[in-house]
Amino acid sequence: MKLFIITVIILVSNLLIFAQPTWKRTTQPKTVDLELFHATQTANFPTTESLQKGNLMYEISHRFLPSIKDGFDELYGLDGPTRIRFALGYGITDRFMVTLGRSNNTDNIDLQLKHKLFKVYSKKLPIVVSVLGGISWNTEVPPGINRDRTDSDNFQYYAQLIFNTMLFDKKLGIGIVPSYLQNSFIYAIEKQHTFTLGTYLQYYFNRKWSLWIEYNPIITGYRGIIRLDETGRSYNSLAIGVDIETGGHIFHIMITNNARLNPSQYLVGADRSVSDDLWRLGFGILRYF
Repeated sequence: MKLFIITVIILVSNLLIFAQPTWKRTTQPKTVDLELFHATQTANFPTTESLQKGNLMYEISHRFLPSIKDGFDELYGLDGPTRIRFALGYGITDRFMVTLGRSNNTDNIDLQLKHKLFKVYSKKLPIVVSVLGGISWNTEVPPGINRDRTDSDNFQYYAQLIFNTMLFDKKLGIGIVPSYLQNSFIYAIEKQHTFTLGTYLQYYFNRKWSLWIEYNPIITGYRGIIRLDETGRSYNSLAIGVDIETGGHIFHIMITNNARLNPSQYLVGADRSVSDDLWRLGFGILRYF
């Protein structure tokens, strides 16, 4: 009897030690939901996925400003400096979530709401559609600008319609994200706007590994600088990377021409052209609770 009790204690202890937490539901819902992508967002875009009620998501992302071509002396860009974003998401309901984030680029704070509108169950072509709306507040006022940080010109507004589907037995995820940004350049005399058509593909080899590519062409509107210490125009954004999923974490590792992070800055475009061959390194971590 003592041997049996000791054996049970050892088995339970091993399960507690090696059990990995996951962001997926802690309890099964009454009806099976349609899930396509493995996360609530890609490296730069939202997916149609939402947090379950009461669940949390934490994000930290880095984009290194030096180019990979700067070589070993700059450790291929890893010496920095970097653009950094932190964000925290919360599931209000199973279909509605809120996210609060901050980037150190103009100390941009953004608040966004995402709602899953509808889904089409199909073995060959499942479809989910969500909508996202957000507001950004640029709290850093450069020297020489006669403006208080609470001035209405420091605020930007954006909206995104998100279409997701899956092909090849849920191996290839496809996303289309038409996006609209109001007040693209906060220092312009007249309010500017930008409309882009974001797209992404993600191929899942298994639950742990996937490859992806994202492209965000500017269709119409403003595509210039977003802060006074930048010069020139903006270019269409491109990112290519790999995702690694393990123990409730998703790691994004990528090369990209865009070092901007918060949506109101990323949607204006990249400060480098893909043809310039000045790619940057970047990474992001998503943690689900």
